[in-house]
Amino acid sequence: MNFGQYEYNSRFALDICTMLSYKEALGHKASSFAPSLLCFDRFCAQKFPEDDNLTQEISFAWCLDGRKELMCAHRMHAIREFGKYLAAVGKNAYVLPTALIPNKKADLPYLLTDRELEAFFRATDNYPHRANSTLIEYTVPVIFRIIYACGLRPQEARKLKRSDFDYQKNTIYIEESKWCKDRRLLVNKSVMSMCRKYDAIVGMKFPERTVFFPNQHGEMYGHEWLTETFHKCWDLSGIGTAKGSCVPYDLRHNFATRTLLRWVSEGKELDTYIPYLCAYMGHASFKSTYYYIHLLPEKLAAMDFMQTAGVIPEVPHES
Repeated sequence: MNFGQYEYNSRFALDICTMLSYKEALGHKASSFAPSLLCFDRFCAQKFPEDDNLTQEISFAWCLDGRKELMCAHRMHAIREFGKYLAAVGKNAYVLPTALIPNKKADLPYLLTDRELEAFFRATDNYPHRANSTLIEYTVPVIFRIIYACGLRPQEARKLKRSDFDYQKNTIYIEESKWCKDRRLLVNKSVMSMCRKYDAIVGMKFPERTVFFPNQHGEMYGHEWLTETFHKCWDLSGIGTAKGSCVPYDLRHNFATRTLLRWVSEGKELDTYIPYLCAYMGHASFKSTYYYIHLLPEKLAAMDFMQTAGVIPEVPHES
């Protein structure tokens, strides 16, 4: 059974599709649930092929299966929503309690060294070819370079369309971003040249595509794909996890901190330039941008503009 670009085949397929239709009718985006429930559908088709009743056993099994991709909490949110929908339409379904879902505090961003960045991007350049996804070795190096070079949120990169790129003006348009803050980014010429070459290569297979980064079906990649692929590249890089885990969003954090460091080395007044970085990154307020000062060397903490009390939040919030 199909819902948009997704095909569901387990005994839960009909319920999943009706839930997605219901969510859309309420004004929610199906993309918030469809990729996760596709993963759930495939899991059930393999592990519970005869079951059509959402039990505690099935819910727990699928959530625990996500541990290896560090996606357990994400899956728990999705399966809770599915259980709530089934119960609302009168079916006997297990609803995962919110108390079981970890309320994870935001970790400090992982700031990569020059060596680590080089190793990571070298790993993306050598991402292994896959017969069922012939464009994967081209997509992986480009999508992570755009996230880092432009300070994008990972979902912004995934959702880019071909029409968002202006190769004449070297700009990328970010549409329907968080906080409804659309923005147009001026991008380094070498990055835009990379994007143009990638666009031409992908265009040979999907000449009529809308999305910039298509999967093997010519459609948009999901959140889980990006996270899993990032961790594969991280493993391939040989960097290791001595300092802790790293996630795709850390590329955006590294863009911000390195931009600030460059401005300092150039003698720029950060309190003057912070608003520009805020607008470029699509932050809701200056507080989100000033947070990155916490991550810079101690010499920056002594600068005059840092004396304003209450400007910088103590705990980072994704924005």
